[in-house]
Amino acid sequence: MSRLEKGHVDVDFSKMKGIGSLSSLHLYTSPLSGCSARIRTTLAFKASFINQLKVSVTEHSIPFTSEELQSTTYLAKNPNGSVPCLVAKFRHPETKAGQENEVIITQSPAIFDFIEQTFPTPPLIPSICAPRERTLALSLASLVACDIQPPQNSRIRAKIAHDFGGDSAAWARDVYQRGFSVYETLIVRARKEGQEVEDSLPNENKAEARFSVGHSITVADIFLVPAAQGALRMGVKLESWPVLKAVVDECWKEKAFRDNGLGGHGRLVH
Repeated sequence: MSRLEKGHVDVDFSKMKGIGSLSSLHLYTSPLSGCSARIRTTLAFKASFINQLKVSVTEHSIPFTSEELQSTTYLAKNPNGSVPCLVAKFRHPETKAGQENEVIITQSPAIFDFIEQTFPTPPLIPSICAPRERTLALSLASLVACDIQPPQNSRIRAKIAHDFGGDSAAWARDVYQRGFSVYETLIVRARKEGQEVEDSLPNENKAEARFSVGHSITVADIFLVPAAQGALRMGVKLESWPVLKAVVDECWKEKAFRDNGLGGHGRLVH
């Protein structure tokens, strides 16, 4: 068992390529942004370890309708004019007082990777020693990040409706339905394969899978739940995918998901 799997990790920020010690994180986010919800939830799960390392986290909430996203100041941080955006600030002993080095990260998968690598407890990506679970978690997260969210995000839906006179809501529902069908197929297949292993274990070592990948929350769940919330807002019924729905319902029992989901109102759907 690795030190990470045992829950013991050593983090030496002085080794971050000479830019100094990580002192603070500034997250630019929006209440109804599913991509932002991924990062808010990730930070919530990592909060204990982040606090232990005395790194401050400040959230800057920007509504989708705000002109701030297209302001010169914000575009200097994120030329895409979107959220989330994470600014990590580092203090270096050779830097003048009051000055800090910055690393700016502008896409949620990259932000998630930075947080996971910098604050590895609790781990949200399975160990390389569990290749089946690790690759499944990353594949499911990529399915949401690449094939479900981008084709029907608010910018695309607005383009479909305003520039082409199309039914953007119908388009979004179609994207969700196809993507969720693939997600369901992948986790059902993985559970069937995993059951063969479970059947060979003593009864006391058996446990029913609760989340997308086995018995622990992973990056797959972090990415899935905001997508499910977005689908519900568009009128998609999750009952068509019973295994996926059960995973979402199980995740929603966790405070980190409820406090950081779409809208910030603590309900799965508004």
